[in-house]
Amino acid sequence: MARNWSIIEAHCNHQEAFTPRFQGSYDAMKSEFTHNLDDYRLRNTILDYHQHSRYHIKLANIMHSHNQSQACLILCDWALASMVKALYIQEYHVVHPPKELTMNEILHIVHTDTEPGLDIAMFIGTIQHRSSIEEFNHDRNLQPNNIEKLLQRTQEILEELENQLKNDIEIK
Repeated sequence: MARNWSIIEAHCNHQEAFTPRFQGSYDAMKSEFTHNLDDYRLRNTILDYHQHSRYHIKLANIMHSHNQSQACLILCDWALASMVKALYIQEYHVVHPPKELTMNEILHIVHTDTEPGLDIAMFIGTIQHRSSIEEFNHDRNLQPNNIEKLLQRTQEILEELENQLKNDIEIK
C-alpha cells in the first residue's frame, strides 16, 4: 500500500508542474468548445425535428388504419412541418426556426439543383390547407383511398427531404 501512495503523491506533484503550461492553451480550447457546442446544439435540434417527423408519420399511419382521416391529415401536416423546420435549421444555422413558414420560404428550402421543389411546396401547402379545415364532416370528397394516397405521397416527400438532411448530418 505504501507503494501506491507514493505513486499518487508523485502524480500530484507532476500535475502541479504542468498546470501553468496548460493554462496558456485554455482560451483556445474554450473558443473551440463554444463553436463545437453551437454545432452540437444545431445538430441535436435538427435530429429532434427529424425524429418528430418520423413520429408524426407513424401516428398518421395508425390514425389512418383506425379511419381517423382528419387526425391522419393533421399528423401528415405536422410531419412535413417538422421536416421542413429541420431543413430550415440546417440551411440557416438557427436553433429556433419560425413557428410558421411562408410558401416562399418552404419553396426555397425544398428547392435543390436536381429537384425544383415546386411540386413539394404545393403539396405541403395543400396538406396544410386540408388539415386546417374545421368543418371536416362537411368536406366528404376525400374518400379513404384518397387519404391513403395523400399519406403515401407524404411519406415519399419525407424520404426526399430526409435525403437532403443526410448530406450534412448523420441520421440513424
